[in-house]
Amino acid sequence: MGRYLGNNMISLGIYETVAEMLAENNIALEDVLEEEVDPGLGNGGLGRLAACFLDSLACLEVPAIGYGIRYEFGIFHQYIRNGWQVEVPDKWLRNGNPWEICRQNESLEIPFGGHTEMYHSDKGHPCTVWVPARRVKAVPYDTPVPGYNNNTVNPLRLWSAMASEDEGFDFDRFNAGDYDGAVESQISSENISKVLYPNDNTPQGRQLRLEQQFFFVSASLQDMIRSHLSKQPSLDNFFDFYTVQLNDTHPRSP
Repeated sequence: MGRYLGNNMISLGIYETVAEMLAENNIALEDVLEEEVDPGLGNGGLGRLAACFLDSLACLEVPAIGYGIRYEFGIFHQYIRNGWQVEVPDKWLRNGNPWEICRQNESLEIPFGGHTEMYHSDKGHPCTVWVPARRVKAVPYDTPVPGYNNNTVNPLRLWSAMASEDEGFDFDRFNAGDYDGAVESQISSENISKVLYPNDNTPQGRQLRLEQQFFFVSASLQDMIRSHLSKQPSLDNFFDFYTVQLNDTHPRSP
């Protein structure tokens, strides 16, 4: 997405005014803009394309919602130490993010794993139900994306993964001295939104990437359906109100 402050001031038409006001106090606007941290959401071509979509839709006054994952650690920083490339985490959220608003009351639960069970309906028809092994809480954080010189502001909604209320900190295991086991479920859930592009050279890394994709798609679709049903009686006309554009991902070759 890039840094928000400069882009937002341009959209509001106040960039030059703010620059002049700061200059009167011997402050360069460029120095202020440099203090903002880049969002750690990916800086490649696909991420730039998604950001352009959001900017263009807002500028054209088309109502839209951008969805993504709120990665705690984004694109890594690279340094050269003793002649070798070293990668360190990008802690872009270490000082918080003043642009985002947490919508805790709009959180969703994402089911993972488990098994299926067969049963018969009241009319005797065979049915199958999915019984998940665990559930992960998807907490939305909204960031405004304003259009240029208009009154349209579309949200960028990023999902943060947390342990569900009944699968978080295990107080009994903690009191029994199993401190690592007490937070095992919490760590497993929060790993989903921990790192952008986890290394997929291991089975665990490939599983985590798959969990990230499922978490993101499930939460976003659930959110769209919930919003639609709050205004419409059924999903029969869902296609009249929603069009979904899913950016490409990075599949691993077999």
